[in-house]
Amino acid sequence: MLEALWSVTFVVPTGNYGAGVVVLENGTVRGGDSSYYYVGNFRVKDDIFIAEVSINHYFGAPNNVFGNIQKTNVVLSGKPEYETFELTGKSTDLQIPIKVRFRRIAEISA
Repeated sequence: MLEALWSVTFVVPTGNYGAGVVVLENGTVRGGDSSYYYVGNFRVKDDIFIAEVSINHYFGAPNNVFGNIQKTNVVLSGKPEYETFELTGKSTDLQIPIKVRFRRIAEISA
């Protein structure tokens, strides 16, 4: 159900927001935006989606929803749905809460 290409929108309490894309496939998270790439893992336990993702700078000025950073890790959880869903969590090293909204945009081939 979750294996697809998703658009993601990020929101933090400061009002900062951003967007990117991720592929969820075989328990992995892979994606990025114009300045950062995202790599990590996910699992579903008792109908709750749990993801641990590393966010890494690769191009341009280092500035994302968390501020001027080169790298951070996030842990996210929430109830997944087929078309759209929202996860909440925080940057584990910066201790900043975040919401990530997922919207299915394409199926992936096996």
